[in-house]
Amino acid sequence: MFEEYKLIIVIIFVAVMFIPVTWQALQRRKLNPPPMASNDRKLFRLWRSDPKSYERQYGEMDRKYIEAQKEKSQNTK
Repeated sequence: MFEEYKLIIVIIFVAVMFIPVTWQALQRRKLNPPPMASNDRKLFRLWRSDPKSYERQYGEMDRKYIEAQKEKSQNTK
């Protein structure tokens, strides 16, 4: 009988530990960050906390990056 309680406690512990992490990962996948923010944790945090500040600092670089990627994809076709 005690073994059944151990199993239930372990299952609850695992659920409590992994459900929030999984939920955060699923929420982050729904986001559509700019190219530089998607590859850099520090920029991602800045983008999440203050999008206007991110746009002021890195907006122009993001636009140039997107243009370069478009040109690159057109040249390979």
